[in-house]
Amino acid sequence: MKNNIPRVRIGMIQSADEIHFGCDSTFTVFSLGGEKVATGLAGQNYTVGADHCKPSQIFYCVRLAIAITEAEKKRRQEELAQRGIATTAWRPGVVLSLGGGDMDNREYWMVTEPFADENAAREYARTYEPIGEAVVVKDIIRKSSGTLLFGQHRLENGLRIVADKAEALLQLHDVTVGIEFHWQHKRTQLIPGVLEINLNNAGHLQAINELDIESYLMSVNSSEMTKDNPIELLKAQTIAARSTILATMGKHHYDENFHICSDDHCQCYHGVGNISQASRQAAHDTLGENLLHDGRVCDARYAKICGGIMEDYRDIWDHREIPYLVPGSDGRENMTYPLRDEQQVKDYIDSSPDVWCNTQKYEIPSSLPYNTRELFRWKVSYEREELEALISRRLDENFGDLIDIIPGDRAPGGRLIYMDVVGSKRTLRVGKELMIRRALSESHLYSACFYIERAYDAAGKITHFHLIGAGWGHGVGLCQVGATVMAQQGFDYRAILAHYYKNSKLEKLY
Repeated sequence: MKNNIPRVRIGMIQSADEIHFGCDSTFTVFSLGGEKVATGLAGQNYTVGADHCKPSQIFYCVRLAIAITEAEKKRRQEELAQRGIATTAWRPGVVLSLGGGDMDNREYWMVTEPFADENAAREYARTYEPIGEAVVVKDIIRKSSGTLLFGQHRLENGLRIVADKAEALLQLHDVTVGIEFHWQHKRTQLIPGVLEINLNNAGHLQAINELDIESYLMSVNSSEMTKDNPIELLKAQTIAARSTILATMGKHHYDENFHICSDDHCQCYHGVGNISQASRQAAHDTLGENLLHDGRVCDARYAKICGGIMEDYRDIWDHREIPYLVPGSDGRENMTYPLRDEQQVKDYIDSSPDVWCNTQKYEIPSSLPYNTRELFRWKVSYEREELEALISRRLDENFGDLIDIIPGDRAPGGRLIYMDVVGSKRTLRVGKELMIRRALSESHLYSACFYIERAYDAAGKITHFHLIGAGWGHGVGLCQVGATVMAQQGFDYRAILAHYYKNSKLEKLY
């Protein structure tokens, strides 16, 4: 760590048989133990392969609850014990030395005993109540192993590529961007810092970019949005991203050799390609600033378009009260929420409220790579048979003929917490928000805030489902499009962050 600025490890390629790279300067290859193994030339392409690899030995368990304090952990375990469920407590996360003290983001996970296999764990998680609370987790009993091949050199388990010039850039080829989304494609990314190649749990190759967090953030703030966004938006995005990675290091990818991935699952990081003078300034002007609540760095979630009302963390993920991720109206005027019944949800979605993320009312930079006017409010239609096949495939479940989809409970801003898929053989309860979006799209439905209109044939059988919805993403925390409009309206980054992260404060940690 240089000047107390932490270094972070970003998963760039998570699984490959070969990894291809180059560098604009000469470089040195080291073993994972630090031994100098080989050198490389500038401007040439190189390949790393693997040989005799063995996957990790994994036990599959299910996480049923998360706690921050020892007292809360004890209470949650007692509650589960009363239901006849025995758990052990894991403590994922990291402790970092920042400035004058340590940052401890660790938390407690209440985890079941191992199941016979992954399928058994998934079935338990799927049927566990309340819906959406249980998550399959991996207990790594033995790490993967194998030999990496670089030219004539053979290295056990991994290698590190270090450019001979500090300002040099590595070219990492075939990086997948937009994993599982409709825009998924591969790119060559130009990256600073160190490139590490090692083995994932399946015994395949993965590529990790290790660099200082501030260089990382210069890319994230303009990869998540664009470099043409207002500077105050880029500052707010930088602080949200800095807080997010410090809060989640060692947890989102607890079972991997990196802290956070480079794609939408965590935070978009596209190397230096998107960096501009404005994105550099945003990182420089907010150096070390983080959002804190009760002495802990905030897990500052964000999404593209909330649709008008920010959601409550506990209705989207595990049922915990997170005081800085609470419902709110995304505008000057308060809106009526929570939306308590289906008619209220329909009226809300059919309206065009004066909120910051309403791009039917407010202009935003045209460089954004999607049509936000069609994502503030949207409609997706399916023939019944088409939707039946889609849900069955996405959930890997045979529920028979699709009879209907029944909305369940909703979050304050209208997003479904669960829905019931009614089939001729069985009814499936699907939740929470992300599982609903996955089930209803080949990639991900724009959001879980939608109502359903149905078309019927002469016999009264449903022939078409029309999903009419609002927003893009989970809707928790900062609304990126709303924050962009706020910046255009003259709000500075402090006001933007205060609007989206209630009960938090800004503090410079290094």
